[in-house]
Amino acid sequence: MTQALPQVSLGSSRLVRFLSDLSVSNTQISHRQFTERLGEWIDFSDSITLSDAHARELAVEDNAVADFSAGITQEFLRARSTLIQAAMRSFFPSSGPARIKWPAATAQPPANTEEATAPYLKFYLAQQVDIDAKIRGLHLRTREASSGLSTRLERICAIDAALGDALVPRTRRYFSAVPALLKRRLEFLFSEYQTAVTAGADSNEAWAETREQYRRESQGLLLAEIEARLLPALGLIEELNEEIPNED
Repeated sequence: MTQALPQVSLGSSRLVRFLSDLSVSNTQISHRQFTERLGEWIDFSDSITLSDAHARELAVEDNAVADFSAGITQEFLRARSTLIQAAMRSFFPSSGPARIKWPAATAQPPANTEEATAPYLKFYLAQQVDIDAKIRGLHLRTREASSGLSTRLERICAIDAALGDALVPRTRRYFSAVPALLKRRLEFLFSEYQTAVTAGADSNEAWAETREQYRRESQGLLLAEIEARLLPALGLIEELNEEIPNED
């Protein structure tokens, strides 16, 4: 039986909610505002490409599409699970092999804000580069595998490709802003640590607690970002399962 797909909407995006909880994002955007902003992101040449993709009439010769579509869904779910597990393992290097590792604890607490934040921001940036490459590859494989299964899916995949090309510069810019927001949060947590030490708290114990909060919040933010980055590919999978239901 095909594993159930997560139900995610823009308004309930974990990334939006997570940033909102950290008080670093104003997420109240009306449908009209979103539509107008989307129009600003896509220039005239992009609009022609999207129009051409929408208008295409495409023939499909594939047979036994139900089995093939089920395989596409399973591959997506497997790849998503592998990606998330690898990202989460990196926060706990002792739990298994990880190419990108959470910074090791230092012998002494950091002396200043730069020392307290730079290694953790470097870790997050490395994670962003890694998941961006993996998710773009997964999205492309999902699109290529789905496109020939029906005329409707072919058209949807053509629109997805054209829209993706139009929005890539903007989405990269907005995701690149996430580490800056994380930096502000880590600086705030470090300032709280300094206040606690000034008030008489043991510096090593207080830093260990602060560092653990760094880990929890960075992990939650990365999970939310992975979810947000997966939405375009997930949308294709949902369209695939709507077009070709799997009743196993």
